[in-house]
Amino acid sequence: MITEALLVREVGAPFRYQEINVDDNIRDDEVLVEMKATGVCHTDLNFSKEKTIPGLFPAVFGHEGAGIIVNIGPKVNNTARGDHVILTYSCCGECKYCLKKETSYCYDFERDNFGFRRHDGSKSFSTKDGTVASHFFGQSSFSKYAVVKARSVVKVGKDISLDSLAPLGCGIMTGAGAMLNVVKPISDSIVCIVGVGAVGLAALMALKLLPSPPTKIIAVDVVPERLELAKKYGATDFINSRQVDNLKTALMSVSDEKGIDGTIDTTGRAEVVKTLLEATAKRGIVVQVGVGLTAEAPVCIFHHVNAGRQYVGCAMGSCYPQEFIPMLVEAWRGGKFPFTDLIVKYPAEDMNTAVKNVLSGKVIKAVLVWR
Repeated sequence: MITEALLVREVGAPFRYQEINVDDNIRDDEVLVEMKATGVCHTDLNFSKEKTIPGLFPAVFGHEGAGIIVNIGPKVNNTARGDHVILTYSCCGECKYCLKKETSYCYDFERDNFGFRRHDGSKSFSTKDGTVASHFFGQSSFSKYAVVKARSVVKVGKDISLDSLAPLGCGIMTGAGAMLNVVKPISDSIVCIVGVGAVGLAALMALKLLPSPPTKIIAVDVVPERLELAKKYGATDFINSRQVDNLKTALMSVSDEKGIDGTIDTTGRAEVVKTLLEATAKRGIVVQVGVGLTAEAPVCIFHHVNAGRQYVGCAMGSCYPQEFIPMLVEAWRGGKFPFTDLIVKYPAEDMNTAVKNVLSGKVIKAVLVWR
């Protein structure tokens, strides 16, 4: 069938809104989704400039989709036609991590989410010039219609606007999950969030869901407006890293020279990680959610061992989306998790405007609406 999508023809090219063909002859374990909205994540933008993956372009990216199930494969039993769903990453559902509901560490995670094709090697998108890389994070939801593995869908109520829920499938879930599932702060913890964009602010908002939130919450960023937002959502201390001579010194000062108990880094920059580890308290943790695709984190082994510090990677918030996303939706309904405050909506054909505003810092979370 013919649909509209945002195609990136070659590395670094702009997103082009055009017609493409989607293979609606779905496999047994797949569903066809009519997209209503798609969040724009920095990961989409990073991969659109990625030079090291052979055969990646032309490609359809997008991995924060929300839509309505149009058709289902004969072996699908977790959703039905007409269901409203949020899309998230793909997994095998059968390995030891999937069986423990640690699906973001599935043995097939890289193949399913960054393979840009089905397991049988086929691609669900094409143009008259040939096939198009598809199934990015199992979905490639920068398309009005997309073919998705049934394991990637999370059902939500039909009474909620899908325009509002789309970002839950990656960025918002990742920030909240990193805080609640990995940092796990208690009341006397000193926590720090480095980079208070969509992921960082979601981590900050998630603290309100704890029975005893920490009393000292540090926000670090280079954009004053984002630090003001962090204040609105509960941060108690603020560091503009462009306005201090030494970030480690600033963090140690705020923590009374004890160091930070739990830090979430959204930047993925090696020099930032090095500083954060040096400013970590004994038995403290630095949780890495931001990804520098080729960055390597330096660690002083001697100090790391003596302090009992942890440096932990965190994929997709270490969440089980089928349970975690509904929990966030209910918290949002109850006014405890106001992530929708961050959203600015754009018609899907205005993607490049959305990209410009996200990269400039003008917009925290852009969401594309499909007409």
